[in-house]
Amino acid sequence: MALTGRDIRKVARATVTALSRIAFTELNQDVDVVVLSRRDPENIKNLIILTDDRFYLVPSANRRNTYQVLWFRLCKRKECKVDILVPGRLSIPRIPLWTISDMGPFEDIPVVPFLVLLLLKLRGWTDHRVDRRRYMRDKVEVDEEDIDELLKLAVEDYEAHLDEERWLPKWFVREMRGRVQEYIEELPYSDRYWQRLGF
Repeated sequence: MALTGRDIRKVARATVTALSRIAFTELNQDVDVVVLSRRDPENIKNLIILTDDRFYLVPSANRRNTYQVLWFRLCKRKECKVDILVPGRLSIPRIPLWTISDMGPFEDIPVVPFLVLLLLKLRGWTDHRVDRRRYMRDKVEVDEEDIDELLKLAVEDYEAHLDEERWLPKWFVREMRGRVQEYIEELPYSDRYWQRLGF
């Protein structure tokens, strides 16, 4: 199903809203936006830049990559990279609309189920650990800090559990169980949190 102009405006508005409310402490932070579409991310980026001239595209730093990188200009000296992600790539499952919620502190921004967010962050951690590029491996420590914080939130604040997300595809759960085991082997203290989440 193709995105409508209204859909694109909604994505752009959500991205702009998110960026305007986040206090950035590092220049290398980015915002990931999962667009529930089968459309190619490059097409989505091109549509977004048409909606707001604060968005712009830059060729990838790696000349072998054919994609362009989407950026958002917050002000003259502050900008942020915006990653457009779609289901079916990078282990992102198709996410039913009924699982999407609008929750604080940004109630006007739709968010994926918390467990999905945690597991996608875990996917990034496992990928960064084995990447041949040093700058990607350098992200591992920050990934671990983020995952540890998300784990605590999932257990203590959101009371998330795998049994509550029965809609998740079996391939996704199977893949993530392997990644969870890898995380536990590297950081054994996390085992108790993963167990409480149903892993």
